[in-house]
Amino acid sequence: MTRNMLSALSLRPALSPVARRWMSAWPSDKKETGIASERSARRKKVTIQHLHQMRQSGTPIAMVTAYDFPTGRACDSYGADITLVGDSLAQVCLGYDSTTKLTLDEMLHHCRAVARGSKLPFLVADMPFGSYHTSPEEAVRNAVRLVQEGGVEAVKLEGGEEIAPTVRRLTSIGIPVMAHVGLLPQRHTALSGYRVQGKDAASARSVYNSALALEDAGAFSVVLEAIPHILGTHITNKLSVPTIGIGAGPNTSGQVLVWDDLMARWHGHKAKFVRRFADVQTEEMKGVSAYVNAVKTRAFPEVVNESYEMDETEWRQFLEGVV
Repeated sequence: MTRNMLSALSLRPALSPVARRWMSAWPSDKKETGIASERSARRKKVTIQHLHQMRQSGTPIAMVTAYDFPTGRACDSYGADITLVGDSLAQVCLGYDSTTKLTLDEMLHHCRAVARGSKLPFLVADMPFGSYHTSPEEAVRNAVRLVQEGGVEAVKLEGGEEIAPTVRRLTSIGIPVMAHVGLLPQRHTALSGYRVQGKDAASARSVYNSALALEDAGAFSVVLEAIPHILGTHITNKLSVPTIGIGAGPNTSGQVLVWDDLMARWHGHKAKFVRRFADVQTEEMKGVSAYVNAVKTRAFPEVVNESYEMDETEWRQFLEGVV
């Protein structure tokens, strides 16, 4: 680090908001974060005990996916109870065509970023495809990495009764597990696509039995994805742990949506259960298009409001000294 860099760092506490406006990426102080910091100040850290209390009191649990520091901070600031670093980042952030392409190292990178921004919600990470299937011991090694290196508080595993021994092993050493039954995106090829599960009696019974087995194995919560709402209600009433629905009807203990779905940033297929609560895609299109047009027409930047000045005397001295 150079002397100039050290000098700049030493000046940071003394910089006024006016001075900081010249810095395009200068972090804001806590006292300047406004409504978001006030909301955070009134909230307490969400724990597993808190989630169970919410279930018992009938208070719905809001879970949102996050993939980086800004989305993690948004979950923290605007009231999410659980932040999930979902393996959906494979498609919405990394451009893969399936969650099965995501590696553990990629997941760890994104977990660390989210953990730096999401402090108050309970932080859960999906275990990537292939990171928990060979043996419970392999699952333990990889889950420990997600906790130690990724900074998460719990892991989420997709599967039914066949992963109960893995869930039991993880919970026995103190790693909380959120189970995931119904539609299993990591197994979309075996399921012949992203299809609703539990629509016939045999399939519904399989989903139900899986949820019971995973609760018995120690899962602190169960995600129910893409199942009939009547089945989602029945499972929720039978379990003693919170259920988180995504396409499982309105009567689960809570709900989860993918960030890019709820913000309308995803260009792909819109599932039936997705509701778009904001239209970020349109605003991004307007913003980028307007910026590009302003650059092309030289309307940006303006000389007076968006450019820096130099003292005329200094400028003349500069010209005298150059060839």
